[in-house]
Amino acid sequence: MPRKYEALFIFAGTVKEEDLDKILEKSTSEIEKLGGLIENSEIIGRRAFARTLQKETHGTYAKVRFAIDPEAVKDIHEAFRHSEEHFRLQIVQRNERVEAAKAADDARRAAFKAKAAAAAATVGEKAPVATDELPVEEDEDDDDLDYRG
Repeated sequence: MPRKYEALFIFAGTVKEEDLDKILEKSTSEIEKLGGLIENSEIIGRRAFARTLQKETHGTYAKVRFAIDPEAVKDIHEAFRHSEEHFRLQIVQRNERVEAAKAADDARRAAFKAKAAAAAATVGEKAPVATDELPVEEDEDDDDLDYRG
């Protein structure tokens, strides 16, 4: 039974920007050739490494989400091991519970922001700036702010 995975490709710093889409397409087609089903892929961008690795100072990161049989994961690593374009490859199994919790949290935040914008529109005020923080209720009495010794 196929499991869901997420792969982080780090392409060598010598790879040109215009070649990235072609290289990523070649990488995803290799996963499909091994029996994987690609859900999505995106190029994250060029980032500097924290320290020099194999005489490289930066690389271009790309994320690919896919489903594949667990036995084929080792074959994916083998397929890209000797490629000059692929600097590093990390594959992790996705946790569906965590993803469901994140999706629910994102939906809750979107609903809160929409409700706040609608309330501001009915009052005729400017919509509040959307933040990830929940509103804080103000304390009306000052009895807990007495700092006299």
